[in-house]
Amino acid sequence: MPFSPLPRFVVGLVGVFFALALLAPLPFAIVMPGSAQNIFDKIITIEHQKSFPATGRLDLMSVRVTNPNNWLIGPEIIYSWIRSDEAVYPRAAIYPPGTTVESEKKSAAADMTSSQSKAISAALGYLRANPQYGVINAQLIAKNVHFDVQRTGGPSGGMIFALGVIELLTPQDFLHHRHISGTGTITSNGKVGPIGGINEKIRAAHAAGAEIFLAPAENRREISEFPAGMRILTVATLADAIKALTT
Repeated sequence: MPFSPLPRFVVGLVGVFFALALLAPLPFAIVMPGSAQNIFDKIITIEHQKSFPATGRLDLMSVRVTNPNNWLIGPEIIYSWIRSDEAVYPRAAIYPPGTTVESEKKSAAADMTSSQSKAISAALGYLRANPQYGVINAQLIAKNVHFDVQRTGGPSGGMIFALGVIELLTPQDFLHHRHISGTGTITSNGKVGPIGGINEKIRAAHAAGAEIFLAPAENRREISEFPAGMRILTVATLADAIKALTT
């Protein structure tokens, strides 16, 4: 059956429509692997009390996320979908409505400060409940623990902060010269909570050379990255994380 070609102006109109659709700003955000920072490298400091040097490396993980003030266009989204090391999420799943760069920075900084305070409480509480580690109550002073983190924000470093405090305060060696990375929020009583960008953080940890990655148990079903040569252990509490490192 013969077909008549579309008029040129119709073809042009359709082409313009698709071009505009491809270049229209869309409500998505891209999450990419970030950096791995060894918290024993000028990030965590114990002052005015006895501490013990760490033999291994313990990494604080981060992800990179597109600017909350920017909207993405079709080619950017398609490129990220094709790449295996990036993930595309609805913008609302990453940023609440009305989020700006300034408000996000303030929120991330507040979350980081809160996570550090909770990490100290969780670590000292764990050591009080486990006197077998040989740390007396006189050494469990929160104000003698300090953090200096400048390149990342948010609450997801809580578990790693707590593990770092315990490693430095105890004569026992939990790291055993290993390179360990991890992520997870923490409560003052030691519960480890889920975070965003779990697979991107696993990729970043593997790229940094980590042997073990500690992940929140509540993120278990989201994990799709299992890099060769790196063990992924899921934990629900600070005590679980210590047990995973010692067994």
